[in-house]
Amino acid sequence: MIDRTGPALALAVAAAVTSSTSGPFGKLLLEAGWSVGAVATARTGIASLALVPLALWTARRRPVRLRGRLRSVTALGVVGTAGTIVCYFNAVSRLPVGVAMMVMYTAPVLVLLYAWLRYGDRPGRRTLLGAASCVGGLFAVVGATGVDRPDPVGIAWAMGAAVCVATYFLSSDRAVAGIPPTVLGCLALLLATATTFVLGVAGALPLHVGADVVRMGGARVPALVPLLLVALVSTVFTYVAGMAAVRALGARLTSFVGLSELVATLGSAWLLLGEAPRPVQLAGGALIVLGVLLIREPVQTAMPSETVVGAGATSSRTTSGS
Repeated sequence: MIDRTGPALALAVAAAVTSSTSGPFGKLLLEAGWSVGAVATARTGIASLALVPLALWTARRRPVRLRGRLRSVTALGVVGTAGTIVCYFNAVSRLPVGVAMMVMYTAPVLVLLYAWLRYGDRPGRRTLLGAASCVGGLFAVVGATGVDRPDPVGIAWAMGAAVCVATYFLSSDRAVAGIPPTVLGCLALLLATATTFVLGVAGALPLHVGADVVRMGGARVPALVPLLLVALVSTVFTYVAGMAAVRALGARLTSFVGLSELVATLGSAWLLLGEAPRPVQLAGGALIVLGVLLIREPVQTAMPSETVVGAGATSSRTTSGS
């Protein structure tokens, strides 16, 4: 029997790394006067349009079983995708990208707690040790930001993003068995676009475009550049790669492998926003990587569910949602 865990983990890490750029690219637009609603709607709208041809081609070649999965797909698009993006961009508009990301990535712990409390799926000692290492790393990175009193509203938005990310993991784990990853990603993004657009039309989520030029990496570039990058690289590739990895791995390990996004975020924020990581941040990143390695063990799925999600362990989220 061929072991596909290695390639799936590599794909999961790639998804996490590309997802890490969404915060810096999005913040460039927010600092140029774009509203959160405009960035979120443009991001998911462009990404979903890019995925439609591939999703249609995939649907013609492979069966798409939506029956019994509509609730999970809706939760994935409305809460897991639109909710994560809106909460995260609201958080980075008030907090450094690193702080918002660290708070948001308490989501894996929420996944573990949900599986434990809802299904009695108690993690093993190795998994608990890995979780403790990851959480310790998060605290180290957050403590290294130099922010003595983070904006409480920003923290609240980041915590909201954490809940939405946990919903993303759990919903994609249930839905992915009957729907090809490309089709599922496209459906989620279309639902997310419709959600943010309707909220914008209703006046609950302002939709206004700012300057057409932004400063990126010390240079002035058209705002279309970071917008296309956040839509096509941080979203399309991330969603497709992440969901394909979930098929082979499951939600628990996916959520923890996704923590490598934190390390990649430090690098992208440094290059694009000038937020240089400190030694204690690097130490925290090492703890996170150690935690990921400790929890790399063969598990079936993140939790017992009505739909059996392939054999295997788990993989990366297309975060970012973030």
